[in-house]
Amino acid sequence: MMKNAIVLLFAAAVLSGCLSSKSPYDYIENWLVREDAVRPFAVPADVIFVQDPLYVDVDALPVMLSRARDMVGRGRFHGVARVFSPLVANEDDVKKAVDWYIGHHGGRERPFVFVGEGAGGALLKSYEEKNGDWLDRNGLAASYYSEAANVDFVTDDMVLDIRNVAAALRYRQQWGRDMPVGMLER
Repeated sequence: MMKNAIVLLFAAAVLSGCLSSKSPYDYIENWLVREDAVRPFAVPADVIFVQDPLYVDVDALPVMLSRARDMVGRGRFHGVARVFSPLVANEDDVKKAVDWYIGHHGGRERPFVFVGEGAGGALLKSYEEKNGDWLDRNGLAASYYSEAANVDFVTDDMVLDIRNVAAALRYRQQWGRDMPVGMLER
C-alpha cells in the first residue's frame, strides 16, 4: 500500500511538472529576439547576440528590445542569419541560453556566430574562452565583440563576413575540404 502511494506521488510530481528541468529560455519572454519561426534552410547561419545593458528591470525591456532590433534586426541579417538575443544577467544565464539554443537549433550542421557588445559581450567572450572546444564542435563559426555599446558595431562588412564564414563551413562539411579561393563574396 505504501509503495503504491509513493509511486502515485512520484507520478503526480512528474505530470505536474515539479520534476521537469525546463530552461528559463524555453519561455519566449526571456528573449529580446528569438527568430526560431524563420525556417533554418532560408538562411545559412544563426547569430547569438548579447547586448549591453544587461537585464535590469521590466521598465528597461522596451529600450533593450528597440536596441536589439536596431543592432541586429530590421533586415540587417535578412537572408544571412536568424537572430537569438537572450536576456542575461550573468555567465550562468549565458550558458543556459547557449545550451538552449544548441539543444533546439544548433549542432554541427548549423553554424552560429556570437555577437556581443559591452558587458553582455564580456560575458559571452568569457563563456567562449572557457568552452571554446565544445562550442567549436557544436557549430560556433565566428565571434565579434565590442567593449562599448556602439550603435555602429554591426556593420555590412560583419554581415558579409558572417555569410562567408557560414558558406565556408558548410562547404567544408559537405565536401570535406576548404572552399576554393574566389568563391566567397566580397
